[in-house]
Amino acid sequence: MALILAHSRWLRFGSFSAFYFAQGVPLGLVSIAIPTWLSEHGASGGDVAFFVFWSSLPWAFKLIGGPFMDRFTFLPMGFRRPWVLAMQAGLVLALLLLAVAGAGFSEGLAGGSLPLLTAAGALVNVCASVQDVAVDGMAIDVLPEDERGRANAFMGFGQTAARAGFGALCGTLLTVAGIASGALACAAAVALIFVLAAVVRERPGERLLPWSSGEASPRGAEQPRFFANIWHVLRVFFLPMSLIAIAVEFVSRLRDGMALVLFPIFATQEVGLTTEQYTWFDGAASFAAAMLVVALGPVIDRFGVKRFLAWGLIGSAACHLLMGALPSMWSNATWLGALYCASALCTQMVFVAVIALFMYLCWNRVAATQFAVYMALANLSRSLGAGVFGAFESHLDFAQEFQAMGLLLLASAGALAFLRIESHQRRLASLDAEPAMPLPSGLAKAGGG
Repeated sequence: MALILAHSRWLRFGSFSAFYFAQGVPLGLVSIAIPTWLSEHGASGGDVAFFVFWSSLPWAFKLIGGPFMDRFTFLPMGFRRPWVLAMQAGLVLALLLLAVAGAGFSEGLAGGSLPLLTAAGALVNVCASVQDVAVDGMAIDVLPEDERGRANAFMGFGQTAARAGFGALCGTLLTVAGIASGALACAAAVALIFVLAAVVRERPGERLLPWSSGEASPRGAEQPRFFANIWHVLRVFFLPMSLIAIAVEFVSRLRDGMALVLFPIFATQEVGLTTEQYTWFDGAASFAAAMLVVALGPVIDRFGVKRFLAWGLIGSAACHLLMGALPSMWSNATWLGALYCASALCTQMVFVAVIALFMYLCWNRVAATQFAVYMALANLSRSLGAGVFGAFESHLDFAQEFQAMGLLLLASAGALAFLRIESHQRRLASLDAEPAMPLPSGLAKAGGG
């Protein structure tokens, strides 16, 4: 029996969740376990920020993948699936290289090279981020609009569950056997997801593998395939509601970048947790939050993505401001744990809602490129947040840092109040009604068919 994404809602939900799971696996290692392990073993805040900033930076440039995917496709295997397969295979290889780079850290910081480890982590994120572009483009193309809220809840759950589970697992493996063991475990997990990508098709009649029988579906053949689509992307990208959404996400992601550096340092140096203790607690809190947001998936479709996003931003801001205002409570493990769990829930709400929001803002003709630009800017902001934190962490105490994060989230929520999704979609409908969009002569000549 053929597995066709276009034919089955639950296959769509399950497959996209699994593909996002594959992205979350290396995030658990590179964004959670390794920074915490470095902090516990005496790395300075600047060193942790160096690793987080440079290893996560590829996510800021994943927009480069969008035009290539729009231009270079192998339609007989589907419009996005060949890229998903290629990047998952690349991710396995990159994790194996990370295992080699991390082998010198088996007994602490002295035996390894932080720049080499950082470069290997960056390569892992190159593959993970380009796969993310491919999966998002496939989701926009295959998912009906009335499924996007629930689908994004499942996809967000997949990534968060992997990030949480492998953050915890790798936290233990790093403590016991070093970084290489964590990288090998992640490579094995991604290889299993590759098998799933190899047996599902986007639409009926397409090939499973390059040498299999099959042909491009009519829907896939309609997709734009030239670099001149950048002109179309720019036209829709600079619509007013698009710019507001970018501002909302850019500001909130500054906070995320700060959190990637601050949380493990706070946990190990202020609270006194070990790498294993922090990664397991973070994993449990993140997993529970992802489960709750999956349950709330229908709420997104019923009450609207904008309202759901506002709840997440305001709730997260409240958690951070409380944390900064009450340092006397940091010794209370119950209070600290409850506040962390509440923050994890709100962060997951924001994560899922933002993905759904950007999907609503995308124009189908250039969806892969447009969505990649949105998410690349968001990830650039996250990397900048980590970099800025590394520059200023020695001048602020923990309370001030938590307060700064809370204010960023409030600013993001304030910008969201000006967003009108329906207005943007009317503008997209008017673009669809145009028989053909004019291109500047230079782009028209460069964009052959």
